[in-house]
Amino acid sequence: FEETKRGCCGTGLLEMSFLCNPGTLTCPDVSSYVFWDAIHPTQKIYSLVANT
Repeated sequence: FEETKRGCCGTGLLEMSFLCNPGTLTCPDVSSYVFWDAIHPTQKIYSLVANT
């Protein structure tokens, strides 16, 4: 993973607004991120946890 501290969607930081919605920009390669948004892991992380 290249990015372990920020989320792929929105600003990637914990914030008090609508984080990820249809109008929000996302990162170009979600597979390089640990988090999808400020608190939720990406599908790749869930898969690694489930298969461990």
